[in-house]
Amino acid sequence: MNHSASRRTVLATGAALLCAATLPAFAFENKDEGVLDKEIVLGSSQPMSGTLAYMGKAVDEGIRTYFDMVNEQGGVNGRKIKLITYDDELKPAKSVANAKLLIERDNVLAMVGNIGHATNISAYEYSSTKKVPTIGALSISDLTSTPPRDLLYVLPSPQSTETAAYIDYAVNTLKAKKVAMLYQNDGWGKPAYDIAVKQLEKHGLKLVEAQSFERFATDITSQVFKLKQAEPDVVVVYALGQEAVLFFRGAEKLGWKPTVFGAGGLNDPKFVELLGKSPAKLYVASYYDAVEGDNPAIKEFFTRYTKLYPKSAPSSTALMGYSAAAVTVEALKRAGKEPDRTKVVAALDAMNSFDQKIGPKISFQPVSAGGYARRGQTGIALMELKDAKFVSLGGYIDPVKR
Repeated sequence: MNHSASRRTVLATGAALLCAATLPAFAFENKDEGVLDKEIVLGSSQPMSGTLAYMGKAVDEGIRTYFDMVNEQGGVNGRKIKLITYDDELKPAKSVANAKLLIERDNVLAMVGNIGHATNISAYEYSSTKKVPTIGALSISDLTSTPPRDLLYVLPSPQSTETAAYIDYAVNTLKAKKVAMLYQNDGWGKPAYDIAVKQLEKHGLKLVEAQSFERFATDITSQVFKLKQAEPDVVVVYALGQEAVLFFRGAEKLGWKPTVFGAGGLNDPKFVELLGKSPAKLYVASYYDAVEGDNPAIKEFFTRYTKLYPKSAPSSTALMGYSAAAVTVEALKRAGKEPDRTKVVAALDAMNSFDQKIGPKISFQPVSAGGYARRGQTGIALMELKDAKFVSLGGYIDPVKR
């Protein structure tokens, strides 16, 4: 054998082995589903402008606060999280357009924390055709999770818990005999009306007056006048943002000081600011521990949130985003080092009693389980507005046992 050739072969083999030892292993990527070497891309559609801009902004900041914490700690399985958010103004058509951009152009792995019933359902009709899951959809309408939809994982607790708790507390604790209701005339407000009617029947009562309004209404004077005329002991109000303010302002003009049970979402510093000083008494449901309480996880949230957003006030609305982000991160961790949409969905389906640390534990089930399979939490805590702060009236009310 030619010794020179043999030597060259040995050297070449050694160099190849050395090169293989020093080069990094090939990193898993699935760019079509938002999984890159060092990054996972997620998307969100929020009302960043319009009547509920304060909610969209708070939710987006809450999501980003949690993701920032995770990224600071090295990300999920070595990948940092990138969030892309587009404004939908709480308009279904825009939520669909945003979903198309996020999926077709930005190639997101999943949608996270989208606000609203109509906007979520409209976007889902498109995103589901692309097999893209929506994690932590933020809608209390039971219609958002009933019937359960394969790729739509909904937070927080539903109206079937919230509205029923309002009626029970009004009748049992406040001894109300006459209950009236104002509700938004859509898939968010109508279910609350139906639940209120059924729950009152259990107490042998009926609504003494019910008035509705259209979404984005600018005048509800007539509705407020008719409600006042009924002389109710309490009024259940399913309105948010400016429409809710219209109710309270209308009552003030009529010299009316109603006791109100307001839709979850009104327990936000921005709404309190919009409301100003009102003679009305206000009760609202919360899906998390008290923002002003002593929960260590919420205190940590406070610290991080105010550092990132010094001009924003920490709120239960921001906690909704924080919660959606926590569930998303947990699903990504369980999906492993080579995540894809199918693995994320499997992780969510198997999520049982995940402790988000800021409120009730989160559970999902396969769609075949029916009922609350796609509703992550079902408990609420009643809060009362006192001195511009919401104070808890007790522990969580949760009629659903899973």
